[in-house]
Formats: sequence, C-alpha cells, structure tokens
Amino acid sequence: MGKVWVLDTETKGTGAQMVPLEKTQARPEPRPEKPRRRRRERTVAPRPRNRTEPRETTATSLPAGHVRKKGTGEIGRVQSVDSRAGTARVRWLKAGATSTVPLTAISRR
Repeated sequence: MGKVWVLDTETKGTGAQMVPLEKTQARPEPRPEKPRRRRRERTVAPRPRNRTEPRETTATSLPAGHVRKKGTGEIGRVQSVDSRAGTARVRWLKAGATSTVPLTAISRR
C-alpha cells in the first residue's frame, strides 16, 4: 500500500504543502515563546487649555499708535477713536481686517 499524504497548514502565510502522514505525527515539541517586551509607558499629554482661562500676554511696549486686544493678545494699529461712543477703529495686523471695538477691549500693554 502507498503512503498516506496530508495537507500541512502549520506554516506561515499560504505555504501549505502536502507531507507524509508520519512526518506530521512525529513532531518535536513546540519551542517556548519568547517573553514579550514591555511597552514604554506613555506620558500623559497636558490637557488643552480651557477657553475661559485668560491667555498669558507679553508685557513688551508697543510702537506708537498700536494696541493689543485684551482677549486674544492680537496687535493692531489704531485708525481712529470715537470718545463719545467709547470705541476705536483698529486694523488688526495678523488678519488684515479692520473692526470697531470698545475701548475697554484694548490696551497699550
């Protein structure tokens, strides 16, 4: 009688192959698994700032005619001041936009 062949699927990937039945029955004991490396503990990233907290602004002096927005620290150049209404027309340097803001919302610091 001829040999009995079986499909050996113990290999990695799609490398299954036909092997004699005796070869599959007389297998050595499997190798012990290597100990796995411990992952490094990740440091916890700082929480994002709450929008209600005031931002830190630098206290450098500004050029003549410039102001700083108290809420965001953005710098702008004063175009005109309306003392009766308590507003100022400011051209913001970063965005390039012009807006009318209350005098209480801007500072020279």
